[in-house]
Amino acid sequence: MHTSKLPDSIRSLIEELQIVEVTWQGVPIQVPKFAIYAILSMPLFDRVIFQNGRQIGLLQFGRYTIPVLDPFKANVDPSPKFAVIMSHSRDNLFGLYAYTADHIESGINLPIFHGSVSRIVKAYI
Repeated sequence: MHTSKLPDSIRSLIEELQIVEVTWQGVPIQVPKFAIYAILSMPLFDRVIFQNGRQIGLLQFGRYTIPVLDPFKANVDPSPKFAVIMSHSRDNLFGLYAYTADHIESGINLPIFHGSVSRIVKAYI
């Protein structure tokens, strides 16, 4: 059976986990890049609601409403620098939500065998 070497662009996806570090109020949060749907700079909420005792911002894109949350479960800041939109799925259902952020750092790669990889990925798969 003939095998060929994977191109570098594809091999890097298997050998490394690409991470985006989202910083909110000085605390960094590592998010796998595959979980990030979009990053919005200076988002403007279409509405702000209160749910479960906390303030949540809402972004409206056509028929989709995306809740914007404070990552530490506080009231959402009405004017964050960034909204990091992430995808999530449960069974065959797909949804989007966003976290607020002060700073975004991308281009971070961890070897797939690094001890932190399973902890970082656990919440997103």
